[in-house]
Amino acid sequence: MLDDRQSKILIAVICDHITTADPVGSRTIARKYGFGISPATIRNIMADLEDMGFLAQPHTSAGRIPTDKGFRFYVDHLDLFQKSLETLTSLKIEEILHSETELGNLMKKATDLLSQLSNQAGLVLGPNLKNTVCRHIDFIKLNNSQVLVIFISESGLVHKRVIVLEDDISQDVFDKMSKLITTELMGLSLAKIRSKLVSIMENEKTQFDHLYAQVIKLSQQFFDSEDEEKSELYVGGTFNMINQPEFMNVEKMRNLFKAFEEKRLLIHILDECLGEDQEGARVIIGEENLVEDMKDVSFVLSSYKYGERSLGVIGIIGPKRMNYTQVIPIVEYTANTVSRLLTEHIEA
Repeated sequence: MLDDRQSKILIAVICDHITTADPVGSRTIARKYGFGISPATIRNIMADLEDMGFLAQPHTSAGRIPTDKGFRFYVDHLDLFQKSLETLTSLKIEEILHSETELGNLMKKATDLLSQLSNQAGLVLGPNLKNTVCRHIDFIKLNNSQVLVIFISESGLVHKRVIVLEDDISQDVFDKMSKLITTELMGLSLAKIRSKLVSIMENEKTQFDHLYAQVIKLSQQFFDSEDEEKSELYVGGTFNMINQPEFMNVEKMRNLFKAFEEKRLLIHILDECLGEDQEGARVIIGEENLVEDMKDVSFVLSSYKYGERSLGVIGIIGPKRMNYTQVIPIVEYTANTVSRLLTEHIEA
């Protein structure tokens, strides 16, 4: 536990470091923040904070910088001086995301928006079929060898996939089976959909002819696809990281972009957030995440929902000294907006 004086000095050091990216000295704190104590006293307090693991001194003659522990203290106490989202920013979020229900477009817009508003990198983990419930399924014949399968979830978002046909099936057959299968699958989760399709197939011989059976098999192919088991990860604004002083080091930059390319690692981090039942944003600082090449960054993440059920995660990734007082409200408001839009769309 820190006393009041230690807390104020630590937060002052962090605020200055967030602005300048430089080590902070005791004279700077005395001059800028005027705590009514001498630079020597401030220097002693900073030395104590270093001994406790909240600050570090990169060089003997330099000032001090926050450690991951220091940033964690700062983030955990943000409610003391948290900024509210500016009206113009909230209006921009509403304007850009409003009425967009096509899955890919919504996720892409949210990613670009997060990047633009924060000047960092934006991340969005899209919903996958295992997190959705069936509302409708359509088959659109493209030609004699291909059909477009369109799955509409309860939230109104659309999943599409082109599947190769074994037989030439008429659009009329597809339309009839679309109604039947939609009725059978309505309101079911992915696991129940698969089970239901197996049950339908077992009774196929007495109920349907060969062409109808093929349509059911196409449905199985759509829901059994490994690609549909994976959430799509949208990443935007990675170029913003190049301008951050922390990543001027070529090796650090190379490692960071290598981690961006390994999307499965990012998906793992975001999946952990999706599995947590918490309100508001979650902040992961430096070594709190297990990806070695991302020890120099922080994540600000929040899940978006349909009703009470989490569908995916949005967030911002940036240097550990990112401006959390601005970034956290952006992430939370965007997640809440996406959740509201999804809910309003289906209720309408």
